[in-house]
Amino acid sequence: MDLFKELIYVFIRPLLSRYSSRYLTMATLRKHKPYFVLPGRGIPYRTRRHWVSRLCHIKDATILVQGVGYGWEVLSWAKMRPKKIIGVDLFSFSETWDEISQYCQEKYNIEVEFQQASLESLSFLENCSINICVSDAVYEHCRDLNSVLKESFRVLKPGGVLYAAYGPLWFSAGGDHFSVRAGLQNSFNHLILNQKEYMKFVNYCSCKDEEYQGGRRYIEIDLFSKLTTQEYLELLKINGFKIDKMIIETNSRALAFKKQYPEKFSEIVEICYGKCDADDLIIQSNIVFCIKY
Repeated sequence: MDLFKELIYVFIRPLLSRYSSRYLTMATLRKHKPYFVLPGRGIPYRTRRHWVSRLCHIKDATILVQGVGYGWEVLSWAKMRPKKIIGVDLFSFSETWDEISQYCQEKYNIEVEFQQASLESLSFLENCSINICVSDAVYEHCRDLNSVLKESFRVLKPGGVLYAAYGPLWFSAGGDHFSVRAGLQNSFNHLILNQKEYMKFVNYCSCKDEEYQGGRRYIEIDLFSKLTTQEYLELLKINGFKIDKMIIETNSRALAFKKQYPEKFSEIVEICYGKCDADDLIIQSNIVFCIKY
């Protein structure tokens, strides 16, 4: 099924991009120069991994998975038979890590190592020891992304690849990974409510048993980068990465909000003036493929 979807997307993706681009201003398109503009989840994980393989020979590679969480993401890279995979997360999930390491060794004959560490300080890794740095839904939670990218650059070999997909971005609908659960009209509550009102809203909408890696916990420890697309791209360039491809995904919920509540959307644009522009409220996520030169 994944392969079938991938083949279909090859043909319809340019059409989807042309359609989705109309939601963004020409100024934004000229500034960011996206390879594609797509609706959310417009590029399956399988396709993203194959695009990485075009930039680096994965079978000879040591892959660093940044923000690996429970570790299941490792399996999608293990299927591509790299030389070694190293997974890093700020929190320890040793129960699943041990199981995944054993599974990858038995099924793919691949060494998988997990480390609990901050992405800002990978002291256990030598300079130029990694071929590929990868992350999905992580950078939006890095409060000091500049330091994360500095470390990524340090550990990557010359010609190494950095792949990152991050979102929802803070200024988009549901950028707090929480507000969307309370309906369309509340999608931007994290931007428009004061701190006291916002926490009252969060407490009211919280479940009895919240996920450990869920929106409520991210809010409690303020685990958000709160950057715009432009700020992410600038940090990548400042830290020495050349962007090979950059994809923008639009937020269908934000577009629906803008259509249904145009006056309220305009108010949010005014509230966020100086922090972001109207297009940033619509951009859900970025997908970047970068090279260290």
